[in-house]
Amino acid sequence: MYTLCPCGLYTYRAPYADEPCQNDMSPISWADLVAQPLGAIPFLSDPYVPEGGIILLYGKTRVGKSPFTWELARCIGSGESFLGKPTRSGRVLYLELDTPRRLVQARVERLPTAPNVWWEFIPAINVFEASSQGHLRALQAECQPELVIVNTLRAIHYGDEKDAALPLRVYKTFQALFPHAAILFVHHDKKSSGDSQDVADPDEAFSGHMAWFNHCQTGLHLVKHGNPTHGLIRLVHSKSQVSAEAPDLVLKLNEDGSQIIGFSATRLTEILSLYQVLDGNKTERVRIVAKQVGLSERQVWTYLSRLPETTC
Repeated sequence: MYTLCPCGLYTYRAPYADEPCQNDMSPISWADLVAQPLGAIPFLSDPYVPEGGIILLYGKTRVGKSPFTWELARCIGSGESFLGKPTRSGRVLYLELDTPRRLVQARVERLPTAPNVWWEFIPAINVFEASSQGHLRALQAECQPELVIVNTLRAIHYGDEKDAALPLRVYKTFQALFPHAAILFVHHDKKSSGDSQDVADPDEAFSGHMAWFNHCQTGLHLVKHGNPTHGLIRLVHSKSQVSAEAPDLVLKLNEDGSQIIGFSATRLTEILSLYQVLDGNKTERVRIVAKQVGLSERQVWTYLSRLPETTC
């Protein structure tokens, strides 16, 4: 059956085995269509996470996809702004199928603890199997998430990612298991062939069939930015069916690999101008700057960490 998601799009929700199969859609006239009030599209994080939408986040290995999703989960769980963008507080379920719990814990323990975020560490599954669906339904009943983060896409099915029919099957199944939740799938870029013309369009950089991209509401691409030694990442809002695509956003992954923050030349100039006129040791100057610009001391250190020593 089809239901109207909060993001304003009709999406397919397969009925459970004990539900009658019926089509709850009927034709609507042109006049009735245009007469319906058109409210604002609701977002958990505007413009990246529309309520009830499918989000595809993709990038190369070790580019920072996991820290990106940790920060997103933390900000939505706590209702904090995400990379300077507005968020609405919501319940988040993080399905980790790619990295062992011990390794994740060692990194996320460096972040502020967030309410309304639940973690589930499970081995790779086949979401089309009854046992896997039963486990996920139990998580839905317990957590009632408004955002589900799946890390990673390749760990929840045994199919061929180049199969054009697979993406819609995966998306439909997750929408049935987590009705009305936004679902973010973490995915990988396709391997480069070494050809300079390979993957010229960032919209097509992900692994597998184009249908993974065609059937999502939002596409987000993380790529390295500038000199690799500077630790900068660019977020490309590569697709949106529910809003204008946001300008590229330059981010910075801190040295311990646990946190991503927004990074801009304007903010760096502001921090540096304040920092250089202050007296005292580095720690005291960073504390004062952090208070004046409204960032944490860790974030200020991150901005300053890649500058030449003589600058600081």
